[in-house]
Amino acid sequence: MVTSLLLTWLLAAPAQPAPQQAARPRAAAPASTTLSLTVTDNIGAVLEGVTVSVTGPLDREGTTSAEGRLRLLNLRAGTYRVRFAREGFYTFEREVAWRAGQPAPALTVTLSPAPPPPPPPEPPPPPPEPAEPALTLPPPSAPKTMMLPDFIERNFISGRDDYKEDLVGCSGVGQGLVWQIREPWTDRQHPSADAMLYVIGGEGTLRFDGRDVPLSAGSFAVVPRGTIYAFARRGRNPLIVLAFLAGAPCAMD
Repeated sequence: MVTSLLLTWLLAAPAQPAPQQAARPRAAAPASTTLSLTVTDNIGAVLEGVTVSVTGPLDREGTTSAEGRLRLLNLRAGTYRVRFAREGFYTFEREVAWRAGQPAPALTVTLSPAPPPPPPPEPPPPPPEPAEPALTLPPPSAPKTMMLPDFIERNFISGRDDYKEDLVGCSGVGQGLVWQIREPWTDRQHPSADAMLYVIGGEGTLRFDGRDVPLSAGSFAVVPRGTIYAFARRGRNPLIVLAFLAGAPCAMD
């Protein structure tokens, strides 16, 4: 009977509400502000084109306007390092800080002009040209004289020879030769000697420089080194030429 009454009382008692947990407060969003900057030179004129770099809780960078001003937006409170740089001026840095809920300070910075960079060093002088070795000439030979008509008569070309060449004198780097020519003497060339030719007797032609030059007693010609030339006789008698080769070493005993 007691048990039945206790159960009836418990069922009739009002239910107790469950305890509620207290709601956590939301974290306040960090406040942001704007950093305003003005840059001048040491006489107070505003400076355009100054690069401003800000490092700290947030990083920002910008360039001053024609009025020398710059505004860097949405910066959180904290400590920042601000760097000012422009060509022709000393770079300047300073530290700025503000607390949450405070406005960022407005900065005015003066940059001092830097001296111009030193001129580039002059290039070193070019090294001296190597001195050309002194020209060493062969020793001169002894003085000599002769009668060319007598020499030619004693050494006259035979009818069996196309041409005949006789060295009549030389000294150092020069040679004197007598050439007697019966048949065409072609493809003549002196790579390292200049030839000066004097016709003693006979007639013929000298072909060089793309043309034929008539030769007779008393004719004179200069053939530069490396030039290809040729002789041809005209008439019954041999063409006789006295040739001087300048640059040809002496080879006479």
